[in-house]
Amino acid sequence: MKQIKIGAITIGQAPRTDITRDILPLLPDYMTLIEYGALDDMNYEDIMAQFHPEPGDEVLVSRMRDGRQAKFTEKFITPLVQKKIDQAEAEGVSAIILFCTGVFPEFRHRVLFIEPQPLFHAIAAKLSCGQKIGILVPEPDQIEQAYHTWGQSGISIEATAASPYLEFDKIVEASSFFKGKNLAFICTDCMGFTMEMKHCIQEITGLPVLLPRTLVVRILCELFS
Repeated sequence: MKQIKIGAITIGQAPRTDITRDILPLLPDYMTLIEYGALDDMNYEDIMAQFHPEPGDEVLVSRMRDGRQAKFTEKFITPLVQKKIDQAEAEGVSAIILFCTGVFPEFRHRVLFIEPQPLFHAIAAKLSCGQKIGILVPEPDQIEQAYHTWGQSGISIEATAASPYLEFDKIVEASSFFKGKNLAFICTDCMGFTMEMKHCIQEITGLPVLLPRTLVVRILCELFS
């Protein structure tokens, strides 16, 4: 099998070692992952000052290169992501994965573009069969946003928040929110949630968990196997 270059675009800064730790073992030897960060050319202070969400904005959360969490709004990050798509295509990638489960306008692309959010929602809608699912988002101000976004996909949810970029104890605490609720399964609605966090949530709740980072990579591998 010939070597295939895959572009991976984070809305934060590359490299995303927290994500690649879980997904690189899933990739075949003939795939090379090349990372791009929408905020690679900016520092944390500028990002927090310029891109801070305002009321009514679509709130996004990502990770900086140094491990810090950054929160910003979709309208500022979208054109920066588009530039990275253009760059990745110019550098000869065969496909691109977006390392974000947020809602975006349609991006311009020539190669296969794997955007987690619509895939995640379509799969969850089919698997839930009308039953409620649990949604874990990073920030409390994304909870109302989650009810709206998932509701638009026709999916009934119970949502709570715990950041994958802060204390692990918060993941444990948030998992308890789902205990005893009549849910089909749980979706961790951010690419920052890890396999370790998934297993923790499964153990506490007794429910299956959909993890977007491994889901999209398995789809990618199926397409190019």
